Order: sequence, then C-alpha cells, then structure tokens
Amino acid sequence: MSKNLVNKIFIFIIIVLIVLLLIITLISNSKTSVIQMPKSDEIKEIINNKDVTIIDVRTKQEYENSHIKNAINIPYDEIQDKVKYNKDKAIAVYCKTGIRSHEAAVTLEKMGYKTIYDLGGIENSNIKLTTD
Repeated sequence: MSKNLVNKIFIFIIIVLIVLLLIITLISNSKTSVIQMPKSDEIKEIINNKDVTIIDVRTKQEYENSHIKNAINIPYDEIQDKVKYNKDKAIAVYCKTGIRSHEAAVTLEKMGYKTIYDLGGIENSNIKLTTD
C-alpha cells in the first residue's frame, strides 16, 4: 500500500470516530420530557387517582367560579414559589385553554418533578366541575 492511501484511510477512520463521538454525545445529552399530556379518556382516571395532586393554575377568581373537585389553586405564575411537594409525587395541572397549564408543567419539570400530567384546558372538556 502506498503511503498516500494509508494516510487517506487513517484520516477517514479519524473522521468516522469523531462523528460517532458527536452522535453519542448528542444522544446522551438529549433529555426526555417528564411532562405527559394524557388523552381525554385518561384524564378522568388521573383526576380520580388519590396519589395525584391536582393543581388548578388559573386565577383565584376563575377557581372560585368552578374547578375540578379536590384541586388546589396555585396560579401558574406562582408555581415556582408555592409548590413544595415531594418531587417523586405525581402532579397534574390544568387551566382554561391549556396555555397556562403548559407553562406550569414546564416550570415543574425545571424544578425537578418527575411525573407531571398537563391536563390542558377545561374550557371545552367534559370534565365535571364544582364550586365547593
């Protein structure tokens, strides 16, 4: 084999190793989100699960008007300051349209919570609400 061919093979092997290293690094650094967005038929099961803390992230006035039974009210912009649960405990969040619940879910994920259900908006859902 000529010296030129050996050099080309060596450079090719180095390039392949660098590409493989980059791919492995990207894969190992990619984080899977812990936020789950359940389907409408799964939401009732989550709401009725006593091991899941349900948080209504709407305003106090919206919550007082109607809310999911046993839900607690923590407006989405207060989540970081007021949520102090065990990070292994499942938490479900909801709002009117799904925008605030998504923001709250992302905040909870950044805080280290491991099981988060974003129930989305209740505006057009068939979820039973209460004023109790």
